[in-house]
Amino acid sequence: LMGVDSEKDGLNANAAFNGDTLMLITFNPETLNATMLSIPRDTYVPIACNNNRYHKINSSAAYGTECVINTIKKLIDIDIDYYAKINFNGVIDLVNTLGGLDVVVEEPNVGSYIKKYGKGKLCESNSFRDLGNLVCMDTGMQHLNGEQALAYSRNRYGFLDSDLARNRHQQQIVEAMAKKLLNVSSFSEFENLLNVVGKNISTNLSTTQMLSFYQTLKNMLIRSLS
Repeated sequence: LMGVDSEKDGLNANAAFNGDTLMLITFNPETLNATMLSIPRDTYVPIACNNNRYHKINSSAAYGTECVINTIKKLIDIDIDYYAKINFNGVIDLVNTLGGLDVVVEEPNVGSYIKKYGKGKLCESNSFRDLGNLVCMDTGMQHLNGEQALAYSRNRYGFLDSDLARNRHQQQIVEAMAKKLLNVSSFSEFENLLNVVGKNISTNLSTTQMLSFYQTLKNMLIRSLS
């Protein structure tokens, strides 16, 4: 799962992009277990399509989707069957179409950040990176809309562990999405969801494949989340 650091509407499947969000998600259809591994953007690895020169893993995205996948395959030594890329607008549309997400928003712990925004508050620039229009939320259990979910998954300056905190928040968002997907009760509802976010997500899974995996994925989610 690749997060494209872009505020534009629409997504080119093979274009170069800023690869600050990289998550490897595995589903085992026999055990019905799922795992989620965030790969920090500064992980120093051989870049597969740059003569295996060592660099930060997010630089592989400058060469396109295939380079990212091959670099991660070389790093972790497993096959990767499918990918999905999503941009800022894709996250917003997906969260809003799901009716928002219930997430425990972590409290910032950087003194200067707390002094600027106040204790018990998390603020980030909006999806257009406009610091004049901040997206703010209270900490603790919150019901987040699309802009808030994106802001939470992007924020790192409020936390001493910076990008690792951001990885943690992104996993929270993905888990909350998974829980909401359990409420999608029909193929037509699922298909509508795909149509809403379609232009801001690219994947090598066809719609037919996704629909055929629909029930198995729900069973996996039920097992994993329990």
